[in-house]
Amino acid sequence: MKIRIMTIIGVFACLFICSASIRADGDPPAGQDIQLSPELLDLLRAEMREISTGIQGIAVSLATADWGSVKQTSAKISASYIMKQSLTPAQANELKQALPEQFKLLDAEFHRRADRLGAAAEAHNAELAAFHYSRLVESCAHCHARFASQRFPGFTRAHEKEHHH
Repeated sequence: MKIRIMTIIGVFACLFICSASIRADGDPPAGQDIQLSPELLDLLRAEMREISTGIQGIAVSLATADWGSVKQTSAKISASYIMKQSLTPAQANELKQALPEQFKLLDAEFHRRADRLGAAAEAHNAELAAFHYSRLVESCAHCHARFASQRFPGFTRAHEKEHHH
């Protein structure tokens, strides 16, 4: 049991240390190309804050084997905290038109990962839950690197930054 807990903690430590370098090769930053209304941006930011809180809580819940909490939070992440519940039909249409296909694919993978994490928690499988948790966070980092590099400049590679003399 101690080895399993140490493995989980090790996975988390590596994940957080290495996540800043996650970026798909050949993917140019595209966040500046996505234009959303101020109201929709506010909803998206609120959603991201809820996801961030949930992701952080899952780390503690995994380390303490609080499977119910992991499952519950994963289900909330999968179902979206705010976006699906608060979107008007016009906003849903705006999102459909504004979001690039790659963003939609990354988002779908993120929600599948949340579902898999919940299933691993339901099975009380610490190793599998830690794996899916790491992949869930990796999904966040990949999307931020691809679509929000201006907000998270740590994802921009040094050679991609503009040089001014």
